[in-house]
Amino acid sequence: MAFTNWDMPQHWFRAIGVVVVLLLGMYALSPSRAEAPHLQPLAVELVPLADAQGRLSELGSDAKSLLLGVSGDTRQAHAELRFVLPPRDSESPHWVIWMRRAPVETVELRVNDTWKSGSRSFLAPQRFEGPMPVGYLFRLPSTWEGEIRLQLDATAMRLAALRPEVISEEQANRYVQEATIFASLSYASLLILSLMTLALFFASRDSGFLSFFVFCLCGVLLLAVFNGHVYLFEPFGIFRFLGGSGLHAVSLLFEVVSLRILLRYTDIEQTRPTLVKAINNGCVILLLAIGLLLAWREHLDAFAGIFMPLFWCLGCVVAFYVLGEAWRRRVPLAGAVFFSVLAIALSILAWELASRGMIAATLWTTYGYQAGIVLCASMIAVGLISRISKYREQRDREQRARADSERRMYREAVRSELMTMLQTSLRGVAEDEVQPIVFRHLLEHLRRIVPTTTAVAVARGYHGRDTLVVQPAAYLDDVEANVGQRLQTLRKQLAGNIELQRPVTKTGELTPVAIEALIALPVRAPAWGLIVLERSGATVFHPEELTIVRELARLALLQADEAIAALHLRHTAEIDALTGALNRRSLDQSLARTFQHAHRKGLPLSVLFVDIDRFKAINDKLGHASGDHCLREIAKTIAAQLSEDDIFGRYGGEEFLVILPGRQTEMARAIAEQIRLAVEHTDVRYQEQPLRLTVSIGVATQLSHEGQPQPAVERADKALYAAKRAGRNRVNVAPAVFASRPATA
Repeated sequence: MAFTNWDMPQHWFRAIGVVVVLLLGMYALSPSRAEAPHLQPLAVELVPLADAQGRLSELGSDAKSLLLGVSGDTRQAHAELRFVLPPRDSESPHWVIWMRRAPVETVELRVNDTWKSGSRSFLAPQRFEGPMPVGYLFRLPSTWEGEIRLQLDATAMRLAALRPEVISEEQANRYVQEATIFASLSYASLLILSLMTLALFFASRDSGFLSFFVFCLCGVLLLAVFNGHVYLFEPFGIFRFLGGSGLHAVSLLFEVVSLRILLRYTDIEQTRPTLVKAINNGCVILLLAIGLLLAWREHLDAFAGIFMPLFWCLGCVVAFYVLGEAWRRRVPLAGAVFFSVLAIALSILAWELASRGMIAATLWTTYGYQAGIVLCASMIAVGLISRISKYREQRDREQRARADSERRMYREAVRSELMTMLQTSLRGVAEDEVQPIVFRHLLEHLRRIVPTTTAVAVARGYHGRDTLVVQPAAYLDDVEANVGQRLQTLRKQLAGNIELQRPVTKTGELTPVAIEALIALPVRAPAWGLIVLERSGATVFHPEELTIVRELARLALLQADEAIAALHLRHTAEIDALTGALNRRSLDQSLARTFQHAHRKGLPLSVLFVDIDRFKAINDKLGHASGDHCLREIAKTIAAQLSEDDIFGRYGGEEFLVILPGRQTEMARAIAEQIRLAVEHTDVRYQEQPLRLTVSIGVATQLSHEGQPQPAVERADKALYAAKRAGRNRVNVAPAVFASRPATA
């Protein structure tokens, strides 16, 4: 593939921009960027201990790392941590033991049988380790001070080194933040590159972009497996089952995909077919090795730990040779990719040395190879994108046809988004909030596809309400005054449901400063409404734009009608038709919900059981119609004595139940007495005949051990019957325990 001299500076300019962004990110993550001083780690002495067979665990060359391996005699390792905690005072930090995350099956700390930290595992991250675990954090008891000796026990998955540090919790949080940001940037970079190249594949149909997409996904998988983040997701439980073999298998898979993308990127098939065939055969061998490793993982783990570095070294040599050939053929950014692969090789070497305890496990030794992979992927992406130029002519020929299709797709996307937004926003809102929400979202989405300076939605009598919504909201006062003066004129102009456009001029001037479009809303008479769109300048609204306005308005009004109908249906299902209070089903649901919440939060809660005195006599004397009238009047009186947070419903017959969240016994008794007096002094008349009505009320308060409402409701019921036995028209508070259930009064 030939490239002109004019193209090369552009490629290098893009590559330099990518490198600068990455370097700025690295600088931002550098420890020297700390804005405040922090406590230095405490000195830790690591003493190897013998296992049950008397084998002594090994330490790293700096005597600060505990080495673990997959061979039989080093799979488990033990060491004693010795350090001195400063004396405690009011300003002392909380000390923790921190170890960067290494692939181990288990790691825990203990002090004989007096204290255990709990086990941590690379394969089973726990919730308290956060959404993206980056280390093993053990919080030490806040009362500890002086000389401390802890035993560290660990079981390995593969060759690894644990380097414990005793640091303040503040510093540990900083470590976690740095590593989390680093890992997040790596994931995000690869995912963005993968999505970008996938889009380029669909645009250009170049299979090289699809290969790069697979390479990025494999890179994300490699990072997720070696960081231990893949084990957070249950669908990837197979990786937990594979253990250390899963790490080796994913590593080999990434090497295969990396070699394949290098072949596609360098386009070396035409010039060196023999080399390409040899590399493809090597990839097949690596895939067979993956299969053998997964099939006999228990027997091949030890060998994999030895041969994995060799496989990687061989893969790097092949990559250097292929990129060297591409550099000589002036493939765009081949030199940059060459040095990024070199950075990956050096980072992997540092990671392996840290795993063997030869160097300290730092942020860069742990995650440096990930930055190298991101850098390499960025360079390859820039190089692949340079091929887009050959598709420009074809793109220009298809641009008009594609533009029409894209407009339709975008229009449909906005329509779907508006529908989804309305369905989500209208859940659980009050009826008087439906129209403002619907019109606000309608205007927001309209302004995305129909450029306007201001957009106004006016509705009069729609579902019995008047609504005015303005976007941007800052113009509400001015628009409200202007539209208010023109309402009748606007209604007459839209009498025939015909869209109108007219120029807007300033007073005393003829030159229009804006164009105004009026679109009628399809609402049933006598209600009416319209949308007013104003655009600065003299550019009129295209008929297609007005069509979009009509379609979205029709969709929005349909959602509003459905939401209000659903509210009416829900109101009918939850409310007692006679009294307007909650019905028994809704009341039971509210009881269960409020009692569980109060029990969980430790909040007070009381219930009132209200019964109308001698209600049967009223029904027998004056008929059931009079009884219904009394029920409505008493329900109205009770509701007037309650606050918005209180819950009130008809329990059955002439019985009502009141739920008082946050009220203790005394306050509940006072409210009950207030209700009793209000009912007693209520002037109730039926067919001009005065009726004297009274109620008896039982009060009960939720006990601390009660998580369900039945016990409290039963106590309130018994207290009610006690009030009736005592003469009616009174309030009785239930004790914590009744000796026996009283007879019905």
